[in-house]
Amino acid sequence: MKNLQDRFCWYQEEKSGADVSPKESTGGKPAEEQGGQKDRDGQARRSAGGMRMTIMTEEMTFVRKDGKRIRGRIYLPERQGEKLPIVIFCHGFGSNYRELMHHGEGFAEAGICCLFFDFCGGGPESFSDGGFEEMTVGTECEDLETVIGCVKALDYVDPRRVFLQGESMGGLVSAMAAARRPEDIRALALWYPAFVIPEGARKRYEAGEREVFGLRLGEAFDREAKDIDIYGILPAYRGPVLMIHGDQDEIVPLCYSERALSVYGDARLIVIPGAGHGYDGADSAAARKYSIDFLRAQI
Repeated sequence: MKNLQDRFCWYQEEKSGADVSPKESTGGKPAEEQGGQKDRDGQARRSAGGMRMTIMTEEMTFVRKDGKRIRGRIYLPERQGEKLPIVIFCHGFGSNYRELMHHGEGFAEAGICCLFFDFCGGGPESFSDGGFEEMTVGTECEDLETVIGCVKALDYVDPRRVFLQGESMGGLVSAMAAARRPEDIRALALWYPAFVIPEGARKRYEAGEREVFGLRLGEAFDREAKDIDIYGILPAYRGPVLMIHGDQDEIVPLCYSERALSVYGDARLIVIPGAGHGYDGADSAAARKYSIDFLRAQI
């Protein structure tokens, strides 16, 4: 793969072999080495079809119009000269991309580039610029739209095959970004999307509360989020949508995805029995496989 050149909205920081051992969990502490390890040896992997494949990773930085830097990591399949599809995987509220990147090799082995990134101020351990109290649903949509525009310009990406995938609040943001620019998104995969956020924001705003899961929100978060008509926004995206939701989710109950199913024009909902908010073990592996199979069907 030839070296990438600096462009107006991104640049490459480093390249490394895929050195993250797969873990079937959407949680876990970030690996210590992710801050700056520069292992450049490609790791041979075995794809589902039994053929050996080298998965490479690259640290990426994207720059918003206001100069804030969005940092992430991309997992890359081997190339045969053709442009590749890409999925942009968005983390949830207060989290970071290290919690999700164990899924990267699975997508790459399926021939799909997989990009993870931290929203600006998206969580206490974010690698991207900005503080947590600066973050709103709107700023995260801006981050994602910046990333979408930049990845479409990458020389190894097919701009006609850009997919979004998001978990929890990242699912809400992915759904909103897809509705804003439907022509740019081939398909949309959502894990327990947090369509509950506008309702929760209204309740907190009326009560004068600003804390969620032990994290203090900025004043603008609920002031903006309370007015989002999410079920009025979703139908603007008419492409294929897959939602995956556990029937024991107490943070975002299943009924929020069931309602979304009724307003989307081309959507499917897979319910994982016994799963809560966030997947572990077999549920995590199953959700990844459902997503990969769905995206590959759109390629």
